[in-house]
Amino acid sequence: LVPSGLVVLIFFLVRIGFSVSSFETAYNFIYTMLQAPLKGAGNSLPSVLLYNFIAMLLWCFGINGPTITNSVWSPIFFVLTQDNLTAFQKGLKLPHIYTQQFIDIFTTYGGGGSTLSLLIVMLTVCRSKRVRELGKLAILPGIFGINEPIIFGLPVVLNPIIAIPFIIVPVLNTLISGLVFQAGWVPYTNGVMLPWTTPPIISGWLSTGSWTGSVLQLFELILGVLIYYPFIKMLDRQYLSEELAAEKADDIDIDFDEV
Repeated sequence: LVPSGLVVLIFFLVRIGFSVSSFETAYNFIYTMLQAPLKGAGNSLPSVLLYNFIAMLLWCFGINGPTITNSVWSPIFFVLTQDNLTAFQKGLKLPHIYTQQFIDIFTTYGGGGSTLSLLIVMLTVCRSKRVRELGKLAILPGIFGINEPIIFGLPVVLNPIIAIPFIIVPVLNTLISGLVFQAGWVPYTNGVMLPWTTPPIISGWLSTGSWTGSVLQLFELILGVLIYYPFIKMLDRQYLSEELAAEKADDIDIDFDEV
């Protein structure tokens, strides 16, 4: 009874203390001292660039990068997203660029590393059977943002050739999208939380209410194709030579059997 009474007394005194202060409530104190500064830190282009860089780097070592980075950034992004949604519902000017929608919809396409661009290259210009068959397998889930077949099948993990564009493309997408939004060429995201599996082009339009969002996504997809091209071609040549060597070895085995 005494400990319970002591707890009640302490919280009562704390409430009285806040009520006579400029904060008025504990919630206002927490918001002013913690949440507002964190929102300011998270609502910036350098912060979002750092988020994507760390997330993609971790993927290259087989660690689900967003799972790690979201533990720090997601609370901030969701608050910013809610601010935009509230403003959107009231017909007010949308206040923030860097929301959860921005991260999900305008920085990576087809999953971490923006591998939908990579898949397009794999299916159109690569000659290795291994690469092309993997591309056929991964393209449908890739459209919906699921790219584990690429991450672990190509693989991206511990593959220095693919790791370079895997990191560069999302970071560059983030930079371009941030600058485009700042310039006012694309409306800010409206705060309506689309499923992260929503395909590109559609998601760009739904999240901004403008066709310019879709155009931005299409531009970044094409840019990703151009960046991935020389790297996947290098890997494609390596796999193709291995396949040809394996075929020659099989032919030699057949000849020995005939003898």
